[in-house]
Amino acid sequence: MFRKAAAWLAKRKFGQIVAGFALLGLLAAAGVYAYNAFHDFAKPLNGVDDAINLASFVSCPPSLLLVACIDCEATGWDGVATFSIVGLLNAALYAVVGIVVAASREKTGVRPDKNPPH
Repeated sequence: MFRKAAAWLAKRKFGQIVAGFALLGLLAAAGVYAYNAFHDFAKPLNGVDDAINLASFVSCPPSLLLVACIDCEATGWDGVATFSIVGLLNAALYAVVGIVVAASREKTGVRPDKNPPH
């Protein structure tokens, strides 16, 4: 009975890790969208803007797909539709990273059901 419960908890923990990473990827894409929607691109760029742009490309690599889309709107429903695709791609990318992290945790034995507190 306890082995079945421990196996279920391990599978559940694996799924929670993957879902957490996917949610993090979706939130990163939402942050990139918010920056692009509310930033005034008519003003000249400075060092802070360059750092934010670099951080947005590192945290949300699918947003690089929009570099070729010069005429895409960043605001309104068109921007929401465009960035929702980017958000889903980024969530999928982060979910893959979550699978790797969760699998490596299982491989190294860092699991709550196998290492009870002393």
